[in-house]
Amino acid sequence: MLIVAITGRPGIGKSTIFSKVAEALKAHGYTLYGFYCPEVREGARRIGFRIVDINTGKAGWLALSIDKVTQLGYNPHGKRIGRYVVIEEEALQIGINALRVSTKENSVLGIDEIGPMELSMPKLREEITRSLVEARRALLVVHRNLNDKVILDIFRKRNAKVYTVTELNRDSLPNMILREFI
Repeated sequence: MLIVAITGRPGIGKSTIFSKVAEALKAHGYTLYGFYCPEVREGARRIGFRIVDINTGKAGWLALSIDKVTQLGYNPHGKRIGRYVVIEEEALQIGINALRVSTKENSVLGIDEIGPMELSMPKLREEITRSLVEARRALLVVHRNLNDKVILDIFRKRNAKVYTVTELNRDSLPNMILREFI
């Protein structure tokens, strides 16, 4: 039972490392399941985040900037996280389906990221928690200020290895993390 968590400040390269390790795991015969949440930009401005099922590629909105919510026809009165509104219906549909437990021996749970937006939805938080308990292996990106007591307790019980990304180590981390799994 292995949990590897990647953390660090915004923009430091956590998602890039996650992607590199995920691709390398696939090349070594592992199957990944879970989701990732890439940012979406219009020009230089971030307008929101998608949630994408790693297996199927099915995607929906996780959150949109306040001005984009109404422009794209969503409810502007949803949960707010900073300057974003969580698009709960789409996020739950994609996120919960993506976290179905894989029964394959060589499976790895992948989540990028476990942060305030993902945890703001009780049903998704519950599925993330269940998945962390049941997964044989997990590769995660976690918000640098993660303070969810249940998830942190799972990390402690399963002896999670937490890597903090810095400018000095980000080039060597993908191989270091890959060695944890292989």
